[in-house]
Amino acid sequence: MKLPPLWKITRELKRPLAQLKLLPSRIGTYVFGNKYYDWFLAKNSRCTEGRALPSPRIAVYLIFPSQGVLASHIEALQYLISRGYAPLVVSNLPLPEADRARVLDLCWLCLERANYGYDFGGYRDGILLARDKAAQIDCLVLLNDSSWFPLPGAQDWLAEAERTGLDFTGAVSNYGHARVDPEDFRSIRWSYTTSHRNFHYCSFALMMSGRLMADPKFIKFWERFPLTSDKKVTVRRGEIGLSQWITSSGYSHGMTSDPSDLDQRLAELSHEDIKAAVRGAVFLDRPRLDALRERLLADDASAEDLTAFLLTAVAIQGASYVQPDLMRRLYGAAFLKKSPCWLDEKGSETTIRFARTLSGDFGAVIAREAEILRREKAPGFPAI
Repeated sequence: MKLPPLWKITRELKRPLAQLKLLPSRIGTYVFGNKYYDWFLAKNSRCTEGRALPSPRIAVYLIFPSQGVLASHIEALQYLISRGYAPLVVSNLPLPEADRARVLDLCWLCLERANYGYDFGGYRDGILLARDKAAQIDCLVLLNDSSWFPLPGAQDWLAEAERTGLDFTGAVSNYGHARVDPEDFRSIRWSYTTSHRNFHYCSFALMMSGRLMADPKFIKFWERFPLTSDKKVTVRRGEIGLSQWITSSGYSHGMTSDPSDLDQRLAELSHEDIKAAVRGAVFLDRPRLDALRERLLADDASAEDLTAFLLTAVAIQGASYVQPDLMRRLYGAAFLKKSPCWLDEKGSETTIRFARTLSGDFGAVIAREAEILRREKAPGFPAI
């Protein structure tokens, strides 16, 4: 029997020790995190009424405006209003007067809060505020500014999500397939399912029905949601925890860009197209994937091998990160993640080049903001 590589054995041995060190603080935040926020931090929150009309369709739009309120924030708010949604802006930073005035022109309510609990802390406040202030909720959307949206040339995500008729709709999901070691990429057999233990709907775009919002158990989920300043724990309790609650509670659920048939869609591409997709894939701090990609491209690998490699990368990292251009072309995906602009040099270059292909004024806005993010958050990256 072939033994796993030494690096893998070492990683697995270290993992429980690392988890053990974090256990006391994680237990503390699980028990007291939301109480600490509700009793101490929430009293400093500021809620202001905006000029947009209320609506039974509400969009909680979470922002973290470290560079101020941007043109892309304004575009997102205008999009929400144009589709009949009342934007409830949650800012995880206090807003300067000028920025607050810009936001209030385009929202129903604006809540400024402490950045505790990351996006799920803000979503929690937004959902509970909407429940308290709205006369009726037929539909509630959660969105955040970790992505640019709506992408030019993509689907109208709100319309597509409404069209599903589901109680819970995401834009896309991650980890619906077991991870495959990159070197074993040829062994992958694509079988994407919501029952995988780490499956979750990505939190940057979620839509919930009025039926779900009227369920006291769902509201209780948010009231009891354990807040923490640990980002990894927030992902596990938030994205994974929420998705597991939905999938186990009998509510209908799905997504507008469902990667369960990604293998079939990739198989329809030409050899040149799949080669371009592999060349343009984004890997965030994944040197083994990067090295394997270069080897496959240098060897002029077959379309079958390139497809298996791309599916392996999606299983490891998630479709919305790995290939935003392909997701837009194959599924009409309307979101472009921002974090590759500063987390990975090659990923940054790929994201910016893709942004530069987007049409119209908003395409130019996205490209410009992507370039600024690279320059300011990753000053060591060379200019493109």
